[in-house]
Amino acid sequence: MAVSLRQKLHELPAVVGLDDAEWARHGDELLAASAAPADLPDILALLAPLAEPIGTAASPARERLSDDRFWSPMLEKLWLGFTAGDLGKHLDTAAVTLAAQIYRQLGSTSRARHHLLRLLAASGQRDALKAFTELVVSDPPGESNEVLLAFVPLFQHKTYPPDALFPQLLDALHDATLATVVLDLANYLARSRRVANHPAASRVDRLGILLGGVVGRLARLEESPQEFARSAAELNQIVSESTGLVVALVNALAIIGDARVTGKLHQTLELSHRRIRTEAASALARLGDERGTEVLVEMAAEPVVRLRALAALEEVEQLEKVPAEHRSHEARAAAELAVRLALPTYFGAPPNALELVDTCSQHWPGYEEAVDCYLFRYEYRAGERAFEGIGIAGPLVHAFRADLADLAPGDIYAAYAGWGTEHEEIRERSADELSADEQAAWRERRGQLIELGYDGPQLIKVGHFFGLTHFVASSRWHETPGVLVDDGHRAEWFPSSGAWRTVGPDEAYFIVKGRKLLRGQL
Repeated sequence: MAVSLRQKLHELPAVVGLDDAEWARHGDELLAASAAPADLPDILALLAPLAEPIGTAASPARERLSDDRFWSPMLEKLWLGFTAGDLGKHLDTAAVTLAAQIYRQLGSTSRARHHLLRLLAASGQRDALKAFTELVVSDPPGESNEVLLAFVPLFQHKTYPPDALFPQLLDALHDATLATVVLDLANYLARSRRVANHPAASRVDRLGILLGGVVGRLARLEESPQEFARSAAELNQIVSESTGLVVALVNALAIIGDARVTGKLHQTLELSHRRIRTEAASALARLGDERGTEVLVEMAAEPVVRLRALAALEEVEQLEKVPAEHRSHEARAAAELAVRLALPTYFGAPPNALELVDTCSQHWPGYEEAVDCYLFRYEYRAGERAFEGIGIAGPLVHAFRADLADLAPGDIYAAYAGWGTEHEEIRERSADELSADEQAAWRERRGQLIELGYDGPQLIKVGHFFGLTHFVASSRWHETPGVLVDDGHRAEWFPSSGAWRTVGPDEAYFIVKGRKLLRGQL
């Protein structure tokens, strides 16, 4: 029978003095306990006294209950454990008051309390949303990611009353992170027609002043970045925050459609930042300003913002003004890859150059019909140094850090097909996870590989592919180091160039899998 979280919280006063090992066990039981939706008001009532500030002479046992190591998993459990429907039924007025009380008691140093805002937002109830708004405006979370997470439910659910949030949320425009997410939410509600008018429509002048201030700061930053940041990381953070706010402001002004802001939008066009210029031009084009259309046509030549520029021009029925080579399938594929490469999880910036190296239409795993595939050589330059690679667009968009330039196009496609295909009959295990029978099979096959001329094969991993077992190993062939992928019948050899971006065990196995997938040899 599942243990009740409410009951475990009742037991807390009796166990807070336990030694560390026993307390850890009780903490595990707390997190494993079940919480019925109807218990939510009682759970919050039991948690509220624990959130009260403690004095400097508090016992170690009491300090345990004021630590984020207790509150983070506890509050996340509540947030994740209930559906929006559950919260809507059981987060009554008293529970809302308790949630807000706990939030304030935890204080600004807490990295856990934003879960309470998520709880309030996800409920969709008017009282809860009003409490959410008051807390966000008067006492927002301390970290930008916590602010963003608190607002996520408001973008996911579609039945809450927006007037419980606006216009009060607009009082949070004094903070860059808050202003960005508040305006993004207002823009979302307007675009999805959840509101008759944009929530900030009555504050156009205020938005224009705010935009002018941020744009002016960005202009000064472009001229003298050293005055604003002491490191590249700090500079990137400032630019990222300012860019998000400018884009949110520009989009809001475009939706509102007040021509009084065209001067501020023209000022925004003077910045060099491509995304900002594209969004400002889009807003001007929607306002009927010809300069906006002209700049969008120019920006369509830039792969990293091409898709946004084309979408904006299509919206104002001016797509035909873009040269054909910038709106072709190939151009759109290049744009998709440029956007992907600019993500922080890839290179964090668009490439300096993109060049098509191959294109074809072929059958691809997961697609019933043949699809267009594109391979692009991308290049990054920094002074006299250059960095190149080959990425794919079409059925998927990706780029390996390994250098694939020496491979034939068919093997490059195979590498990406092998990387991107998931199936319950495709899995891998490291060499140290093999069973005794598998280790014996490898020893036997290793001896055969040595007889074939491979020097000292060392197993790295084992791949299972639709009933086939592949041994992936490092080895040497005629003094050349490399990787071999062997399925028990045939060994595929991939020599190493010695460079740090050479094809490694992962890429080699991707190629072998991908060849079979593209040939339909399953």
